[in-house]
Amino acid sequence: MNPILQTLQSFINQPIPDFAPPVLKWINGTLKHIEEGSAEMHILVREDMCNPLGLLHGGVQALILDEVIGMTVAAMEKPYPSVSINLSVDFIGKAQKGDTIVAKAVAIRKGRQIIQMKGEILHPNGTLIAQATSNMLNLLPK
Repeated sequence: MNPILQTLQSFINQPIPDFAPPVLKWINGTLKHIEEGSAEMHILVREDMCNPLGLLHGGVQALILDEVIGMTVAAMEKPYPSVSINLSVDFIGKAQKGDTIVAKAVAIRKGRQIIQMKGEILHPNGTLIAQATSNMLNLLPK
């Protein structure tokens, strides 16, 4: 099994570890599920994540989607790391301070160089808040 996947699975329902990337620590979600090609994280919407209207900021939504997608790809069985080459987000619904949102990612296609991903953020009541597509580039040696 992929050692990154094993490590991430050990963090399910645990606090974010100190050695995690700073942005992931800032999000401060709880990993609920991760396996080859899919992941789910629950995140409490805090005041510092909200826009002046008191709603979850679109930039934070994009950040959350990018992180859950990136985490899912990092946990996939492949010989090299990957980076985002694009992220397209549709903002559909809303969440506010105090809501615990659900961020999910799933692999659509895993090619030799490009991994196509889909992500979504759901409101606690199950309605869609945002959805994203992303292409991740495998950093193959030159």
